[in-house]
Amino acid sequence: MAHRVFSFVCAATIFSATMAAKAGGTVGPGDWPYFGNNQAATKYSPLDQITPGNVAGLKEVWRYDTKDPSNNPRGWEVTPVVVNSVMYFPTAGGKVIALDGVTGKEIWAFDEKSAGIKVVGSRWAVSYWPGEGARPARIVVATNDGHLLQLDAKTGKLNTGFGQNGLLDMSAGVMDRFGGDYRPGQTPAIYKNIAIITALSGENGRYGVPGDPRAFDLITGRELWRFHTVPRPGEANFGDWGLNGWQDRRGPGSWVPISVDESTGAVFIALGQPTDQDYGLARPGNNSYSSSLIALDAVSGKLKWSYQFTHHDLFDYDTNASPTLLDVHEGGKVIPAIAQTTKAGFLWILDRQTGKPIFGAEERPVPPPDAPGEPGSPTQPFPLKPAPIARLSMRREEVSRISPEATKDCEAQYDTATQEGPYTPHLMVPSLLFPSNEGGGSWGGATFDPTLRYIFVNTRSLGTKAILQPYVSSNRLNSYAKRLFTFNDPQGYPCSAPPWGEIMAINADTAEIVWRVPLGEYKELTARGIPKTGAPNAGGSIATAGGVLFVGATTDRTFRAFDSRSGKEIWSAEFPNNSIATPMTYRGRDGRQYVATEFSAGLNIFNHPKPDSVGTNQIVVFALRNP
Repeated sequence: MAHRVFSFVCAATIFSATMAAKAGGTVGPGDWPYFGNNQAATKYSPLDQITPGNVAGLKEVWRYDTKDPSNNPRGWEVTPVVVNSVMYFPTAGGKVIALDGVTGKEIWAFDEKSAGIKVVGSRWAVSYWPGEGARPARIVVATNDGHLLQLDAKTGKLNTGFGQNGLLDMSAGVMDRFGGDYRPGQTPAIYKNIAIITALSGENGRYGVPGDPRAFDLITGRELWRFHTVPRPGEANFGDWGLNGWQDRRGPGSWVPISVDESTGAVFIALGQPTDQDYGLARPGNNSYSSSLIALDAVSGKLKWSYQFTHHDLFDYDTNASPTLLDVHEGGKVIPAIAQTTKAGFLWILDRQTGKPIFGAEERPVPPPDAPGEPGSPTQPFPLKPAPIARLSMRREEVSRISPEATKDCEAQYDTATQEGPYTPHLMVPSLLFPSNEGGGSWGGATFDPTLRYIFVNTRSLGTKAILQPYVSSNRLNSYAKRLFTFNDPQGYPCSAPPWGEIMAINADTAEIVWRVPLGEYKELTARGIPKTGAPNAGGSIATAGGVLFVGATTDRTFRAFDSRSGKEIWSAEFPNNSIATPMTYRGRDGRQYVATEFSAGLNIFNHPKPDSVGTNQIVVFALRNP
């Protein structure tokens, strides 16, 4: 496909140089108004000014320092949104910022502390609501202390007519029984005048925050519906947690963005694992809707369908990425579909209307657990296509061979652990889960290019050693929880054979892998003549009509561009720290295509052998010098 270069002269005609940056207004094709660009979370932009032929000319044009350190050990993980050349994002220190997308100059800043919010900061992004009728466009924010608020997109002023003095307390009526904190798991999904959100429900302890999806009217603040992710008497799938396992059960919630089919009003929510996550005596059954994808009606909250990726989860295999909406072309038919990556190492392609796997699936026997009374699940679902996106198990001959010392040490570690293939559980003896809860698909999820018909995913093949030990759950229930051990060589590199991180393209219509290449490197290993190993990674990619795939994600502090068609790395930029958020791209009012990402302060993920430098969280923006 020949890549059409966007005309700067034409752009200058369309976007008059006399236009001032405007906040709010109609969303255009060059904007990036949601975390995944659209509510379908395709992370695809129709902009084509940057191509494989000119990407080498990409230069940094401005940078914004939030002056905040990260408040999350995983990193900042923020993706800005842009509408009408104005960029919006939350900071770790509790501000919401609006910048001129061309110059990086601050337009307004809202400090959450000024509104009386005690636990500052917001997760992932902010949401853009274009308003309704005479109501102006709003920036919708879910704060880490459980409040929902709206800011005027043009001025940044708090909408004091919403909630109580501008703050809607989402914990009201939810935390009265157990106390504790109500923390939203993501930026709100928006459907018309409805905001949909779930809570972070944690990993251990039966009692606590329910992770139920909830919907709020953005005009009145009224809660419209709540869906119980642990079915109650009289609801579908009741009994799948045992006779009493549903009572006062926390979670499962969701910690990744929600996707919306705006044409049908369906919302798709990737749900987490059940709690206690490592031991399920008190929750016999498959535990609907944990470790699943659910489809709900945005207006009523009624269940359309659900699909469970891990039955009776004992592996911390929460569904850890936002689902991506796409179409599958098969036999002359167009099938509305949805793509979902999982920690277990799979990419599932489901029928968006029914939730059934388009390319088939089967239940396969898996190794049994050995904890006292643990029922486990004798089988787990495996998709027939595509092929696994990460390695599903590990043999002794698959330990790292980057040096004789690494091989000797890693073989010794392997010999002390039980590894029985896919879904090896955490056992009462040392065991090796592969891929681990830090393996498989990244939280960045899938990216879809509708022109190439490619689904892009980045993955990691990492193992974790663990042993189950007695644990007191919620001060009420005796349980078991895993004690984790790193599975690294003495220098801190993974004990599994490379590649440790990959990025790949999968044909959406055939479910065949088109290309896959290592993602990231350890430069010191490359210098020793070891082929690119790939690196542990977190965060997603974006695709453009220009044929360029952008991704940060890796632990080597590098932001990269790949040729979408071939997988060839064609450009990179190094940062002081890792960039693990999903990037974004937009058209400025000057007609140029910009690419933006972040890098996070003091981040050290996946036991990287070299701790990351300290500093502050920053947004960095690139563009072609002469488009």
